[in-house]
Amino acid sequence: MKRCLSAILATSLIATTPAALEAQTHEPILDDHGEEIVATFSIVARDPETEELGIAVQSRAFRAAAIVSYAKAGVGAIATQASANQSYGPEGLALLEQGLSPEEVVRRLTEADPGRDRRQLGIIDAQGRVAAHTGSGTSDWAGDIQGENYSAQGNILAGEGVVREMARAFEETEGVLAERLMAALDAGEAAGGDARGKQSGGILIVKPIGDSGRTTDRWVDVRVDDHPTPFLEIRRLMNMQVSRNQSGIAEDLAEAGQLEEAIRAQRKAVALAPERDQYLYELSELHARAGDTALALGALSLAIDRNARWREEAAGSEAFAALGSNEDFRRLIGR
Repeated sequence: MKRCLSAILATSLIATTPAALEAQTHEPILDDHGEEIVATFSIVARDPETEELGIAVQSRAFRAAAIVSYAKAGVGAIATQASANQSYGPEGLALLEQGLSPEEVVRRLTEADPGRDRRQLGIIDAQGRVAAHTGSGTSDWAGDIQGENYSAQGNILAGEGVVREMARAFEETEGVLAERLMAALDAGEAAGGDARGKQSGGILIVKPIGDSGRTTDRWVDVRVDDHPTPFLEIRRLMNMQVSRNQSGIAEDLAEAGQLEEAIRAQRKAVALAPERDQYLYELSELHARAGDTALALGALSLAIDRNARWREEAAGSEAFAALGSNEDFRRLIGR
């Protein structure tokens, strides 16, 4: 048994790629007080149209997003980093919920903290007001920049250009909040990012539940704790989650009779997750309900090419009832 286990362990070690080993062997950086320094660049932001609040973060520290990110729908979003004081997250959200402004929250939190000079903090509230704190003892380059509905901040960065490029990308990128936050991360990395490299990150977005039937305010919650290419992995996971959200939005819009808007949302779902044949099939049904036969049959053909089960599904779908005598439709479903 021992020999067998040793062989399995040896095989596992041999199979481990250099990139995987590289991602798993970073030692944490500790300050003089023994606290881990989360060398990080992050952005807190708000979408006033959807009422979404979010945080995106990347770092050469293990599971940075789990340490940095705090948010509550209708209240605010907080990023706490450098020698991160994680109590800033829940305590800061509680103060925002009491009606204090982000500036007042930053003041309350830092005044009560003897380690304030080692902290970095970014806050946005549900009204879009922002505030930040970069302690005088944080490692260069460290700083923050604010704009309408966002604050970008970082420490141990390649330079000031990192947060400036994050701000530019967030302001100029179109799309949902998750896509704009991802663009900010990519721009920060392109400008030099964390001076030590990359390892982890994530995107957290909260949204009011309202009458949606959801049981959590977490709208997007993707995290990469340890990876040789965290940006690619964060984007892959973000695309998966946002595509699911967009498909759900499309369904709600269709039920409300807003087919044009539903088709737009479903097209976005398809664009973000082109491998999902179900999204293509759902798009074909929406086009059929809207009376656009050519687009309906085009999307249905692609869906069936990827998964033959949609042939039988379409044959029994009310959305395609009006196409029952259409020769192209009957050929697609094998009738």
